[in-house]
Amino acid sequence: MKLIFPYGNDNIYTGSPVELYPDSETGDYIMPANAADFPPEINGEGMWRPFFDEEKQEWVETADEAYKNSLKKDMAPDSNSLNQLAGLGALLANEKLIRKAAEQAQQSLGVQIASLKLELLNLKGESKNEKT
Repeated sequence: MKLIFPYGNDNIYTGSPVELYPDSETGDYIMPANAADFPPEINGEGMWRPFFDEEKQEWVETADEAYKNSLKKDMAPDSNSLNQLAGLGALLANEKLIRKAAEQAQQSLGVQIASLKLELLNLKGESKNEKT
């Protein structure tokens, strides 16, 4: 198995590699016409909008600055998302505080129960001593 990098009719990379398996009869890899067997990179770095130049057998960057900036804007969170994230952070912090308070209350109850058991045992012991 090897990865190939398909492109559409416009020679623009489709965005995800595909696994290619050898032919079951010959064992050879049969490359489809619309794919390259090397990733869309220049100097080891990815590209914004790779175009495959079939004549030169190389990937070419076709994204201009306006295209890159438009994608950056799409990736930036809006103020509503940031507000929601801040709200979730506050909820998480409150949940942690509530959990800590519950743990402390549970420990306190454990101490109180142990103390009551000891007191009960002492009372039972005193009661037995009075009968004898």
